[in-house]
Amino acid sequence: MLQKYEAVTWFDADGWKLAGNARTVGQRQTKQTWAQFEAYQKDPENVPPPDGYTPPFNKADREAEMRAAHAVFQARLDAAIARGDWDPASREVNAP
Repeated sequence: MLQKYEAVTWFDADGWKLAGNARTVGQRQTKQTWAQFEAYQKDPENVPPPDGYTPPFNKADREAEMRAAHAVFQARLDAAIARGDWDPASREVNAP
């Protein structure tokens, strides 16, 4: 279900969400916003962006974001284990 929602979710340059699914509409989004956005996507040279939104628009990609976050946290955990700050066997922090 998440992939279905993400397929029609975009963010503007200021981070404001636009969504093509009624269950996930953005905070500032009106009923006309998505139609304006679709028209803009088809002809950005001649059609203005939706009212209140700033190009460029970026597609949501939560899977890539979560993979990147996991890599950061895994590196931090690995570093803590290497320093002896974390014991993976007991799952406890080793006090200095």
